[in-house]
Amino acid sequence: MSKEDSKAIYFISVAATLSGIHQQTIRTYEQKGLIKPFRTGGGTRRYSQEDIDKLIQIQNLSQRGINLDGIKIIYEMKEKIEELQDKIVSLENEISNQKIDSKTKEKEIHQSYKNEIVKKTEKTIRRTL
Repeated sequence: MSKEDSKAIYFISVAATLSGIHQQTIRTYEQKGLIKPFRTGGGTRRYSQEDIDKLIQIQNLSQRGINLDGIKIIYEMKEKIEELQDKIVSLENEISNQKIDSKTKEKEIHQSYKNEIVKKTEKTIRRTL
């Protein structure tokens, strides 16, 4: 059982009481794919506090006139936005690391120039003439 699954402690009757939503309505939300409770080995549904909060949000959206298919699309878009935000953060970190690497390499190159440059004195210039 993962850490997230161990938070799923409420039976459907308790989830119904806490959310104020009938058990059959909760089952309908599950059938539509709006909520995915943890299932025990025996198949019993277990709900976390996050699940209950989501049930309340779904109910609020439904009361505003959004049908269940629309609510599902909203949650899919929300998940996609979160994925894209995570990707942006990852790419920003990668760019930052690349900038640091680039600066380090540039500094190393400039330091190598100092070792290769030989100053000619007037004596060496006269000898070559």
